[in-house]
Amino acid sequence: MSALILTACGSSTEVKNATVNAPANANAANSSTVSEPVKEVVFTAGANPRDDVISAAQKLQKLPFWSARISSETTPEANAEMQFIAPNRYRIKKTDGEVIVIGNDSYSNEEGKWTKLDENIGEVISAQTKSGIEEGIKNLKDVQITGKEKFNGKDATIYTHKIGDVTTRIWIANDSGLQLKNEVEATINGKIEKQSTVYDYDKKINIEAPEIK
Repeated sequence: MSALILTACGSSTEVKNATVNAPANANAANSSTVSEPVKEVVFTAGANPRDDVISAAQKLQKLPFWSARISSETTPEANAEMQFIAPNRYRIKKTDGEVIVIGNDSYSNEEGKWTKLDENIGEVISAQTKSGIEEGIKNLKDVQITGKEKFNGKDATIYTHKIGDVTTRIWIANDSGLQLKNEVEATINGKIEKQSTVYDYDKKINIEAPEIK
């Protein structure tokens, strides 16, 4: 599997455990652990902060489309844009290339030329997402409401939780219960890593198979 795919879809175990919607480590797709299905959680608008964070992650998985911009203050190579169209279309753009996934077909462009990959990346992403949510929920303990503010013109509540040296802040829209932004700060190998993700649910996107020459 190309380095582009690994860096776009994977993250450290510490960051993965920080929030229920964080990308899972690539090894999660090969895990043999069998877990109980995650129950549907209802958005409580602040009455139960933990349920609101879980609900926001679950809502994300059910949308017909969305896009997200991932940026890092400390690791610029992690910067990326992700797009999703249900049920199984993905586009991941980074400065050093791009990946498109449509069902079982995957394409990579790392040097200005598109190639079709042998790996079923869609299956890997699906497994990572499921594993990341399940493991995140299992580790999600003390969630606090730490503020309210407008984000991109929408009224939002900020939910904060900490696991070890990892602190996560999530901006959730008061009306829809959708996450607008999340920030993860973690100490990994003695170094502080920061990463933020901003979601867009309004921008229309189109994901089609590239022309292979």
